Amino acid sequence: MNSTARSSLFWLALALPLLAQNGTHDTNQTLTNDAPVVIEDTSGLSEKEIRKKAHEADKTKPNLKIKEVVESIDENTTVNVTKPIEKKTAFSPTPKNGFDWIQTKYGDWLVGHIRSLYDDELEFDSKEFGIYTFKLKDLTQIKSYSLMEVNIDNVAIIKGIVRYKEGTITIIGGDHTYTFDKKLIISITPPGDHERNKWTGDISFNIDIRQGNIKQQDFSLKTALQRRTPKNRFLLDYLGRYTTVNGERSAQDNRLNLKYDIFYAKKFFFTPAQAELYENYFQNIKFQSTLGMGLGYTLFDTSAISWDISIGPAYLHTRYYQRTDGKNTQNSLSFEASSKYKYKINPLNTLKTSYRFTLMKKEAGRFKHHLDITLESDIVKERIFVDTSFLWDYLQNPQPTDNYMPLKNDYQLLLGGGVKF
Repeated sequence: MNSTARSSLFWLALALPLLAQNGTHDTNQTLTNDAPVVIEDTSGLSEKEIRKKAHEADKTKPNLKIKEVVESIDENTTVNVTKPIEKKTAFSPTPKNGFDWIQTKYGDWLVGHIRSLYDDELEFDSKEFGIYTFKLKDLTQIKSYSLMEVNIDNVAIIKGIVRYKEGTITIIGGDHTYTFDKKLIISITPPGDHERNKWTGDISFNIDIRQGNIKQQDFSLKTALQRRTPKNRFLLDYLGRYTTVNGERSAQDNRLNLKYDIFYAKKFFFTPAQAELYENYFQNIKFQSTLGMGLGYTLFDTSAISWDISIGPAYLHTRYYQRTDGKNTQNSLSFEASSKYKYKINPLNTLKTSYRFTLMKKEAGRFKHHLDITLESDIVKERIFVDTSFLWDYLQNPQPTDNYMPLKNDYQLLLGGGVKF
């Protein structure tokens, strides 16, 4: 096994243990919690009985007036028979046999299972088409069969059968029924035993081998994983690069970022723990760890654009291969600011940017930047993609060895492809 594979396996192995562990208010009850507490059902009703309660609500018919079922009435309140009669009701299936239903804006009903709803996008496992993601604005109705956990912004996490129609969500529980405007929905997820539904991610790989006058081999591996629940989010990002020219190593670096966020409202989140593990042979960094915490804010959170920023203190520890002053270890208090931006250009193309700024004492480097800009294009929607990434790393005060002086800037362009899951 060459040093590239050993190095990549080492960094990914560090993350495996962590992966293994880890409106209008309803008239029946007013909620005033400042933080998203969990509202438990105290009725004693079983899930089957709550489902029956929702079924009875589905069968309730509106009390239609004649003006609502005919197109035209003359001045004497006599029906004008020359005009067609139109009923305002339409077929609306009741979930049964373990399946959920959704209705598109074109009137089509699909049967399957709700996997999750985040950022106004519903992931639905259809019996006919497989797993597909719908924008909430393209759906007119949602009907769940199983109990769901619904996170309502700055109110609570409520468990119940979900009914969504015309921009309003109704959550039917054992004790109460709650109604909210769709703008207050942070997320909808199945109960906690559906662990797979909480994970999303992608992995991409690039290899470039040249033979002839110059023998060059370029390898890179990028991985992004996310575990999301109504209350928290775990993020893992890994980037590894290795290059040889005529058998000599010309580039080698590995970067692993871990981040855990807790949501207190739709816009604000707290990061009790975040870490970056990093090595860069040609920047004379044998091992560097940054441990910190922070506060974050969501600037945009729509189906097309998402943008998070966060700031916070951190502690930085660096071990060098060699320094001319003999101080091969440096520790420093530091300050970090980061940004994560995603823009869905169209259904097949997405622009992603990730930026991190770290300020530390002069002996540890003074300050550094890391920027990753990626254009991702789906070949098979939400499954197989190709991507182009531009990477920039900057260290204000790199530490020299007896043999060379590292440059402040590193640039790289990566072309690759991968899969989403």
